[in-house]
Amino acid sequence: MRVMHQREMRLPTLSQRRYSVCNAAGVVLKHMNISQFSRPSTQTKRYVRCYVQRTLQLGASTFVQPVPARSVHLLDFEFGGPIEIRRFGTGAARMAEPAALVGLQTYRQNQLLIRGNVETFVIVFHPAAVHQLFGLPPLDLINCDHAADAVLGAAVSSLQQRLGNAHSFQERVRIADQFITSQSFRARSNDPIEFAANEIMRTHGGCRIESLAHNIGQSISNFQRMFKLCVGISPKLLARIVRFEAALKTKAAFPHLSWTKLAHEFGYHDQMHMIHDFKHLSGETPTGILGQAKGVFAPQIDPGAQDNPERLLL
Repeated sequence: MRVMHQREMRLPTLSQRRYSVCNAAGVVLKHMNISQFSRPSTQTKRYVRCYVQRTLQLGASTFVQPVPARSVHLLDFEFGGPIEIRRFGTGAARMAEPAALVGLQTYRQNQLLIRGNVETFVIVFHPAAVHQLFGLPPLDLINCDHAADAVLGAAVSSLQQRLGNAHSFQERVRIADQFITSQSFRARSNDPIEFAANEIMRTHGGCRIESLAHNIGQSISNFQRMFKLCVGISPKLLARIVRFEAALKTKAAFPHLSWTKLAHEFGYHDQMHMIHDFKHLSGETPTGILGQAKGVFAPQIDPGAQDNPERLLL
């Protein structure tokens, strides 16, 4: 598959965007919204895709963030006001944990209601990293979020405290990087499933599953079994989610591109195929989920630069 946005788009080590916030209806809320990003260090880039921090000051307003299918596991720390998690479709609500291990999402089951002053720091992992670093069965994390200390122990409680006491995003990145390095002794030096999962991410879901199995010397059935044990879902489903994310993020970063062109670029049979996939993974049409996600994506995009859509986080 020809992937359009593998062209040169420089990703800075640290970037910061300041924007007004839009709610799910696209109404501008005149409050502060800052997003910051950093690549991991050389020591941790095998496990961590990036570090992200978002600061919101909403006053009396409520910001609604959709949570569609997502290809990554997250370690999420909340240092501001509480965030409400509301079940999509039923309205059942609960409060987010101050520190949570959030699993890969295969469909849209929740949306976040954010109020007041919120500061979120997130470690975004590569697909196989949670299994490699912590020895956790990823299957138990899919479509779930858990209190981080309940599944990762006292070490993550200490990390949460250190991150909370940090005075800058850069300092939090250093602290998180040190924590990941301390956990990396568990990982094998040569993991074929890690290679396969990263290849799916690199090609935006455009690689053939049979070729991946062949390249690592496994039968299709054994490859699929091992992949699910290490990542939590099948390679085919991961590829489908990654393609959905890539198309959505590219449209957000380059709004002049038509959905028809994006369907072609990312290997959908046609636009109806893409619409069907988007509805299954986000509960919305492509235009519908993009409209709901604009308030999240906008502070992450530099309109004056050739931005890299891959770094956008929803």
